[in-house]
Amino acid sequence: MNSMTGFGRAEKISKVGKFTVELSSVNNRFLEVSTRLPRPFFALEHKVKELVGKRVSRGKIHVFVTYEEPADAPGKYPINISAARAYYRQLKALKKDLKLAEEITLAHLLMLPEVGTPEQEGFNQDVIWPDLERVADKALTELIKMRKKEGLALARDLSERLKCLKKLTRNIVANAGDAVLEFRERLTERIAQAVDGPVADSNRLEEEIAIMAERADIAEECTRMLSHVSQFTSALKQPEAIGKRLNFILQEMNREANTIASKSSKIEVTRDAMSMKEEVEKMREQVQNIE
Repeated sequence: MNSMTGFGRAEKISKVGKFTVELSSVNNRFLEVSTRLPRPFFALEHKVKELVGKRVSRGKIHVFVTYEEPADAPGKYPINISAARAYYRQLKALKKDLKLAEEITLAHLLMLPEVGTPEQEGFNQDVIWPDLERVADKALTELIKMRKKEGLALARDLSERLKCLKKLTRNIVANAGDAVLEFRERLTERIAQAVDGPVADSNRLEEEIAIMAERADIAEECTRMLSHVSQFTSALKQPEAIGKRLNFILQEMNREANTIASKSSKIEVTRDAMSMKEEVEKMREQVQNIE
């Protein structure tokens, strides 16, 4: 089981240059990949996203790539003489208009846009991609390793909460006891007190009492809760992404806890049902971060 939170970093120095890839991920309902690539690498964005998609199924992934040319790269910095002359004429006019005493130097001209601009040779994608792919794949491995480590911690926490849910359910079953029989006796007694004289249709009354008593029975909800706990436990052991499935099971658990709390008239059962809801809510918060 993997968390959706993680970080991975890798770098590689080759004859093409130095590549550094950093990936960070947070929880998200689906897979969403955003990239920050050097301008010459923009055309490789779709390949980077495809690479991430092959190994990650959910989460918001940020990919940050930096690149440095080799130290001996034949970089060229030609001087744009036409631009320098145009700037010089304008600076002279500005100096005269503002009555400035400072001299116009070469340093001033070189700081102006387009006077000295580095010339970079075009990047060949077929040459760049193999190195970038290798370093990105290594960073992905580190990211997944961290997500798995976080996932194991989440699995341990969820397993402890499942034990708590199982214990609460068994307590509820024990405390509920003969809840249906007790409900039937109380209802019969109240009706007898409320009705002055014998009941006209005792068979009909017995049927109504049986129906209402059955509605107060929580045995079925407790059985389903234990079944959900078992399903959740099994899901934690699955190798594939299980976050959505776990979230669905928790919705069912919450429904059972609500029903138990609403049906029961025993304070002990209501108290345990509320504790059950609290545990389910804590588990839901954890599950939001599971891939």
